[in-house]
Amino acid sequence: MIRLLDRYIAQKFIVNILFALTTFIVIFVVIDAVEKLSVFLDRGAPLLVVAQFYIYYIPYIVVLTSPIAMLLAAMFCIGQLSKYSELVAMKASGISLMRIFTPLFVTSLIVSIFFIYFGEVVVPRANSLKEDIKSEYLDKNSLRGPRRVTNLALRDENGNRIFIGNYDIRQKNARKISIMTLKDNTIITRIDAEKMEWQDSTWILQNTIIRTFKSDSETAKHFDRYLPREFHFKPEDFGSVQKKPEEMSYEELQVFIAEVKRNGGDPDRWLADLYLKIAFPFANFIIVLFGAPLAAGRARSTGALGIALSLLFCFLFFGTIKMGQTLSQTGYLHPFLGAWLGNGIFAIAGVILLGRAPR
Repeated sequence: MIRLLDRYIAQKFIVNILFALTTFIVIFVVIDAVEKLSVFLDRGAPLLVVAQFYIYYIPYIVVLTSPIAMLLAAMFCIGQLSKYSELVAMKASGISLMRIFTPLFVTSLIVSIFFIYFGEVVVPRANSLKEDIKSEYLDKNSLRGPRRVTNLALRDENGNRIFIGNYDIRQKNARKISIMTLKDNTIITRIDAEKMEWQDSTWILQNTIIRTFKSDSETAKHFDRYLPREFHFKPEDFGSVQKKPEEMSYEELQVFIAEVKRNGGDPDRWLADLYLKIAFPFANFIIVLFGAPLAAGRARSTGALGIALSLLFCFLFFGTIKMGQTLSQTGYLHPFLGAWLGNGIFAIAGVILLGRAPR
């Protein structure tokens, strides 16, 4: 009897999740297509390429909207059980509210674990392919891209490790530059410059210190103006070399952060994104923990009120996540605490609501 009831509730919950996700996918794709389709056509993009662009867009939409879909599905599922007096009948037969919620919690936990894998394997690859199409057909000859990129960490063809604190794409200049030459994983030369500019098809470093390391000594030379002949990158390389965090897997972002640390950069902004790769999927479980008892206290919340409440709490939830991310990137919170701030607040609220839910 209990197992049959679990399957019934879980099935109703999953159907609502799929319906909500499908709705969000259609809404996002239609709105984005209305905005970008004319640009695609003006630049001669084949319809197959346009279709591929939106196919690659779907995984990101699914991950982004999954907490909203989960909350809507939980509130609709419990609301429907209440509307048709099924919830009352279950409680009258001696089944506790916590036991009724168990299929929702188990399903949402499985969904959270699945989205960790999905976000690690599928989403970065799909986002990267989507960005390739975007850069070819939407950003071509366009100045609407980012003016500045920060915390660039890369290697040139000679294996030199280069860190740039701040690069202005349009002005073609950079600040806080460090170039390290390694041999057998040991730094033998380090070039630190205050500023770098692209002039006459070459890079010019200003206010530069070159340190040479030997086994038992270190020498340093200062140059007001220095031309790094071993530096073969061109300005256009900097605009594309830096992947966005959503285009990197957890492992790739870890490697990038290690490179930033090794080059003396501040990794906090990237650490927040790294921890969010785990924290955000678990939002699917936390939001159901919060939404299920809330729906149980509102027996008729399957209509406009249920949707309005779901959207309101999701906006609050996303706002809390963004606030935690911003606070960690600016140094006011540890990146781990910032990434998990929204989950922590809503988990506590969910436990309180569960304890106060009508029995």
